[in-house]
Amino acid sequence: MKNDSTTDLAAARLAQAIRDYVPRHPTKYQKLLPMKGSIAELRSKGASYATIADILRNINVPVANDTVFRFCHEVLAEPMTRRRKRRNIPARVLTERASEKRVVDGAPNVRKQANSQSVREWKPSVGPHIADPNTI
Repeated sequence: MKNDSTTDLAAARLAQAIRDYVPRHPTKYQKLLPMKGSIAELRSKGASYATIADILRNINVPVANDTVFRFCHEVLAEPMTRRRKRRNIPARVLTERASEKRVVDGAPNVRKQANSQSVREWKPSVGPHIADPNTI
């Protein structure tokens, strides 16, 4: 029966260790941990990381914007989502814009010859060469 009592004692010690366990945060967050609630409140009001960093710097807590960002995501468990929404532009408008751009930017210079055939003059393009998805 000695094995049962040592097993029970070990299980009780493990359960106590689990209850007492507090995750350690890196030392870079030690300055921010006492202000955890205030930072969470500022974020819930829509304050940016830069604004929070400025406020903390004004009260003599030197911290960088990216440290506030990491603190919010690692300690406050904020989700990693984009706040900006993309503009929804209908595909029809995009194709119209692309065709207008092709006419303006990519239209070859055409001159008429005496026998009424058109001859295209080559001119080097200016700027980066970007593939047009409509011609691929």
